Amino acid sequence: MAQQEVSPELIEFARRRYCVSDEQLKKITPTQWRVMESAPGRHQYRMVAEVLDSQTCSAGHQKGQKYVFSASGYLLPEESTVTNLCLFAIAPMLPFILIVYDRLAEGLEDPSPKGWDSVQCADVGLDCGGIGQVLFRVYCEKVAQPYK
Repeated sequence: MAQQEVSPELIEFARRRYCVSDEQLKKITPTQWRVMESAPGRHQYRMVAEVLDSQTCSAGHQKGQKYVFSASGYLLPEESTVTNLCLFAIAPMLPFILIVYDRLAEGLEDPSPKGWDSVQCADVGLDCGGIGQVLFRVYCEKVAQPYK
């Protein structure tokens, strides 16, 4: 989407939401406009990373516990059920939120990752020189009340 094809509403949204200056507006690529344009759709979903298996996890993660993120990538600790937020668990989830971003920007109805829907925490586990090891399944859910 070339700059001249961008609606005034989207330009105003970019200014307001991302604090984009006039000079920065000129640098925004069609892909970046597409991602910004899909922002309202991201507010309708949340991404869930549910513990499938946990071995000697120092954060205490147990099967069935969940990390919950807005589809814009914000951790929602009040909706998460894990007892401790763990960077070793959260960091490997970044590629999944990018998949969700892309699927929503393409207008797909279900942004859940397909095929590659599991992720392991960054700790490699006892057998490989680490301490714990947690496996998560990642999926999206439509929310009743869109996030702001």
